[in-house]
Amino acid sequence: MLTYLLPVKMTLAQTNDFGFKAGANYSQVSNLSTIILSEPYFLNYKIKEKGRYGWHLGVYYEYKLENKKVGFQSEIMYTRQGGDVLFNNYEKDFNYKMEFAYQYVNLVGLAKWFPFAGRVSLGAGPFLGINVAPRDILYTSWGNGKLPAFGTDLEQQQQLRNVLMGKNNFGLAVDAAVDIGSLLKVGVRYYWSATNTVETEANSYNFIAAKNTNTVYELSVAINFANLFD
Repeated sequence: MLTYLLPVKMTLAQTNDFGFKAGANYSQVSNLSTIILSEPYFLNYKIKEKGRYGWHLGVYYEYKLENKKVGFQSEIMYTRQGGDVLFNNYEKDFNYKMEFAYQYVNLVGLAKWFPFAGRVSLGAGPFLGINVAPRDILYTSWGNGKLPAFGTDLEQQQQLRNVLMGKNNFGLAVDAAVDIGSLLKVGVRYYWSATNTVETEANSYNFIAAKNTNTVYELSVAINFANLFD
């Protein structure tokens, strides 16, 4: 009986992987500058969008079908991502930076293909990003044109949090990974949200609603717990 169970255990270990993954990411939200400044109210100024560096961690489960060429992967990941806006009014020497420092729980489902004897995988599938910090906007200003009438940065930050709401994301994830031995997996991934990342609520800032999508580039390392104690 024992000689029969041993091969079965080895087969299952080869077709079912689960473990922990973590890494770094770079994200950006489109059209933030359009939301903040839809019309040229100033003569000599510049406004631009910038990406944010962040990190992620979570758990994954990967299942290969019997032919070991096709499989599926599901994940629950905590990640920090978003985007920044940098404004410079050169005429008045007034500058500010808005940081949309959002935090998400990403639920990911991938269909995967395993060419090259299963060491490399290519995958794609939907994801749902649940924004667990939808009011997390940071505001910093500086320059000689900064007037007391503007209020403190903290006051401005609180007002921005009242009119710009972070939303949940739903979209597509595209993934590529390679196994390093039996324990480690290195992967790269691209996320694209089909839904708006920021919702503009009624305000006195002349902020407008505009289509805005979140894109994320991700590099991660995963540890396969299924093979850790073999």
